[in-house]
Amino acid sequence: MILTDLFLFCSLFLFQILFFFLLHVIVLRIFVKRNILYTSTLTIILSVLSVTFLSYALVSGLFSSPESYAVSAAGSGLAAIFACGLYTFLGPATADRSLACQLLVFLSGKPGAECSREELYRLFDPAGFIEKRIDECKVENIIEDPGKTIILTDKGKRIARIYEFLLSSLRLRGRNGYKEYFPND
Repeated sequence: MILTDLFLFCSLFLFQILFFFLLHVIVLRIFVKRNILYTSTLTIILSVLSVTFLSYALVSGLFSSPESYAVSAAGSGLAAIFACGLYTFLGPATADRSLACQLLVFLSGKPGAECSREELYRLFDPAGFIEKRIDECKVENIIEDPGKTIILTDKGKRIARIYEFLLSSLRLRGRNGYKEYFPND
């Protein structure tokens, strides 16, 4: 009985992740112009709810008890939310935002996968790179941009405190290779 429940739990968890990726591809294609984090969040919620309702209708009777199904559905749903959230953070969001990722993709498209430093510096658009982040932060009400200055909102200050906490508690600033691109004088 317990092995059957464990097998069903694992199957439910794996199916939720598989369904998430399938739905994720569809949602990303439908909402092409939308923020990738929003579309991923929407996809996670839709996939977990869909699979939970579908599994209730189709496989809940295979569990040893209704309680076993409830624990399995909740546990696999939460695990799938975590796994899909981790993927979203490490996958598309990082690929979209990471300069290093764009550099690798750029180099892979060059003959011999090589390029001179001079060409990289010539082609890189630092103003466009920063403007994209400013625009994203304005949309999310993290900063205000009334003209010549950029002002951190209360929401932005809360997020900055979280990042500062992470940087200090994980000692990221002290790690080899850490570079602060906006150093405080």
